Amino acid sequence: MEKQAELLIRAALHDMANVLAGIQGVLELADPARPLGTRDKDRLDAVVEEGMATLVRARHLAMGTLPEAGLQEGPDWRAQVLDELKAMGLLFKCEFVLTFEDRGGPDRWPGALLRSYVRSAVRQALPYAQGHVLNLRCASEPSGWSIRMDPVSLLPEGLVFLADDHPGDITSRWAKTAGQALGVTPTCQDGILSLQVPRP
Repeated sequence: MEKQAELLIRAALHDMANVLAGIQGVLELADPARPLGTRDKDRLDAVVEEGMATLVRARHLAMGTLPEAGLQEGPDWRAQVLDELKAMGLLFKCEFVLTFEDRGGPDRWPGALLRSYVRSAVRQALPYAQGHVLNLRCASEPSGWSIRMDPVSLLPEGLVFLADDHPGDITSRWAKTAGQALGVTPTCQDGILSLQVPRP
């Protein structure tokens, strides 16, 4: 078996095992004599949703495809980003606050591809986020798009474009693939993780 395919399969199996462990954890902590309460149902839904996102990323990686990157109106794009982060916020007990600043560029964003990259970048940044609120400050500039996350103490290893033979999980592999496709430059300084995306 080709080395890259083997690494991808191992990463997918590892991540899916984590999803199943999350489901098992919710069920084991629930009272077996009673139906799941609202909180447990929400947690279970969140684990499954994050698992489905991992599965979609793994499928794209295996097939060498990317999500749609056609430009989308800014307000819709940002609303979808926040909606897609809800499950992660519930699982990690983190609130996401998204703001927008017009810096002279058209308020149209690279669709599902950039949303998927942002979601994987947020997942990589969460271990380095300080506190229970992560600010996502979006800006449209003539030269491209900027997403700044704060407070984040370090540049996550999974956002640095790793070597091909690095084991990595599906999320870091996806961040590398989507980030390269978008031309993202990630940096972290003074508690701000900055993702710069050039216009094509």
